[in-house]
Amino acid sequence: MRKEKDDHKDGSPSLAYQGSRLEPPTVKFNEQHSFTAGSSRQWTPFMQGLSMPQSSKDMNAVDKKLRTIIQAHKLQRFYDPPKYQAVLQKLSSIQFSDIAARWRIGRDLAYDLASLALYDIVFFCDDSGSMLFEENGKRIDDLKFILSKVSDIATLFDDDGISVRFINSNVTGDGIRNARDVQKLISQVRFSGNTPLGTNFDRKVIQPLILGKARSKVAMAKPVLAILITDGEPVGESSDKIIQVIKEAKNSLESTPYGSGAFAVQIAQVGRDAKTQKFLESLDKDPTVGGMVDCTSYYEMEEEEFARNGVPLTPELWLVKLCVGAIDPEYDAIDE
Repeated sequence: MRKEKDDHKDGSPSLAYQGSRLEPPTVKFNEQHSFTAGSSRQWTPFMQGLSMPQSSKDMNAVDKKLRTIIQAHKLQRFYDPPKYQAVLQKLSSIQFSDIAARWRIGRDLAYDLASLALYDIVFFCDDSGSMLFEENGKRIDDLKFILSKVSDIATLFDDDGISVRFINSNVTGDGIRNARDVQKLISQVRFSGNTPLGTNFDRKVIQPLILGKARSKVAMAKPVLAILITDGEPVGESSDKIIQVIKEAKNSLESTPYGSGAFAVQIAQVGRDAKTQKFLESLDKDPTVGGMVDCTSYYEMEEEEFARNGVPLTPELWLVKLCVGAIDPEYDAIDE
């Protein structure tokens, strides 16, 4: 691990992990790249000197984005008018031009990230032995990079940060806000064992953090966005266990006041394992849960797919898709 010379304005360290394939190269801001998601939207990464809209336009765009997501997932139970206005008030203090610059993305993508303010974010991370032994440990570097970037941006929108659970280890992390917190957490984890993805996702995340709260007499504060990071297909359980637990959780939530929209699932791959990529592809296309989850292949593969269409894909754009692909309807066709 190495520390960059310049820290963020909010005081959180700007950390990069040596060896992570997601760590971006030096950017030349005089190059403009744009691409279309689906058939109606052009995305243009931030360029130095680009004229940005006023704050009121920022908030109009953010308001439109959040209303779309609330409507799509039926989150009105969580966001009555006073609560929704409180979210907008919090977001009104955010400098979206700073987010665009730090993430090397267009202002419209910075607005997309604002949708994270609607959710509690829980990462469920692979700590199996292959994370350590395959590819000289680069998969762990990639995991650290992902957690660091997402915890940093999530904390801008919600002071609670993110929560982290692991497949095998009983180490837990709550209120993870920056790369320093991530490094401290990961240093406590021993990467070993198999990948009982569905079994332990149910035991460590779904039951205590989603269904347990939905059934509690205390109101569930926010819907939950669960982001699963894995380098391998499930081992030590049936291959369809993850399908079963997600489907059962969604069905169980329908009998609560919150509905199935209270739980969103993103499954993303680190490492180049071909079997894992095929496993995620099968989940994405599964007739039972394909519409309930969003799956993201490892960065290099997605980059190659975009390149074949003449479109550059940066690590940050890949991360945006990882963050909001499960909650933003506009991302449904981004990697199809």
